[in-house]
Amino acid sequence: MNGIYKRLSSIAIIMTAMALMITGCTSQASNIGLARENDRTKTESDFVVTEIGGYDSADTAVVVSVDTDIEYVTFMNIATGRQYTLSYDGTTYVKDKYEGPMSMSQIKAGDVVDVTFLKSKKKLASVQLSPQAWTFDNIENYDLGGINKTASIGSNTYSLPDEVVVLSEGKRAEVMDVVKKDVLTISGIDHKICSIKVEKGHGYLRLTNEQALIGGWIEVGNAVIQQITENMLLTVPEGSYQVVLSNGNANCVKDVIIERDKEVILNAGDLEIAQDKTGKILFSVEPPAAKVSVDGETVDIENEVELPYGIHRVRLEAEGYQTLTKYIQVGSEYARLSFVMEEANEAEESGEDEASAKEEENGDDEIANAVTGNKVYIDSPPKVEVYLDGSYVGISPVSFVKVTGSHTVTLRKTGYVSKSYTIYLYDDGQDITYSFTDLEKETYREEGSSSTSVKTTRTTSSKSTSSSSGSTVSGNDSRR
Repeated sequence: MNGIYKRLSSIAIIMTAMALMITGCTSQASNIGLARENDRTKTESDFVVTEIGGYDSADTAVVVSVDTDIEYVTFMNIATGRQYTLSYDGTTYVKDKYEGPMSMSQIKAGDVVDVTFLKSKKKLASVQLSPQAWTFDNIENYDLGGINKTASIGSNTYSLPDEVVVLSEGKRAEVMDVVKKDVLTISGIDHKICSIKVEKGHGYLRLTNEQALIGGWIEVGNAVIQQITENMLLTVPEGSYQVVLSNGNANCVKDVIIERDKEVILNAGDLEIAQDKTGKILFSVEPPAAKVSVDGETVDIENEVELPYGIHRVRLEAEGYQTLTKYIQVGSEYARLSFVMEEANEAEESGEDEASAKEEENGDDEIANAVTGNKVYIDSPPKVEVYLDGSYVGISPVSFVKVTGSHTVTLRKTGYVSKSYTIYLYDDGQDITYSFTDLEKETYREEGSSSTSVKTTRTTSSKSTSSSSGSTVSGNDSRR
């Protein structure tokens, strides 16, 4: 009997212990659920402990900025354009698009992310590089001026909404602040661009003592080849270049370093008069039956083509292919050049025929854009030098003939930071007026240097109005 009693007592003790364990677990689960609910409803107390990972809101957004010193991140909702800031701490989950761990220092401005957060506390619970998003890094083959608010990257077309985040040197910018040949990182979802980040921008190159070169050519590496005009100001991508200046037998070579938003002044006064030199060029062309002309004259590419040193314009035409126009620099006794033409559809061939006729009519060195009967007016800021695609136009307010296509407008004034904008002009039968933001003053100048070094604060214009005779645009391109 005593043995049975002892066994029953042991069983009772074990069952009591198990009941306590079960009761404890149930109470803990209930308490966690209550804590989560309190997190979402009790907002007045500073002493409510937030459960790790708890949230009441979710969003897909673009990272505008990350401040790791005060632990704040600013986002912009990609659907509404609304901007908001959230705090984070060691309890915030940070993940890559494959759910792998990351640190907040790896999240960069321009990233498209999925976030969860406690809205009432403005506390970031988690941030993940969005699995839906795509990114093209360091691209140069793009066009941000498509009709109906579109842009192209390579051969693909995307929508370019007004709320797109444009970033340059950590600051918000506008689409028209992006200048041709800036190097970009572009991110988006599906066929919509969400962010544009300028990875490499542009600076400026000015010539002095260039009178003997006017009508000749300037070649800045492979970045710029342009005919020299009086008092020109070239917009050049950041980087180191060898600059070749030539006009007939007169030429000189310079090395320059172009930095973002800085102007380099190049003295062209030490020209050398070279002896007449020629180089032999062997062309390789696909398709082989293409007609090749150099400086407007047809050449026989089955044999070597002898050309004077300097820059020459090569044009290739073939039935069923897109016409190709390139500039080449002849600077050696012998060289091989290869060209591959792209096939054209019927619409492209028709467009090329019109462009070819326009080129012959205008005598331009490049396939001409359409010259309209309208004008472009630059009315502000006042009393600044205005340049169109590097050529001097005049002092604002100023006007010039409206030519369709994309163009770079540069504003310059001594003691101020030069600023460039990309404008897109269309044959809509209207004049157009641009009012740009005042230039920023230089913050410092390197004394005794041939170049002016400046720092800039990027700003953009804000208003847009229109009139019956045309339209007025401030800080927005004319297609919007």
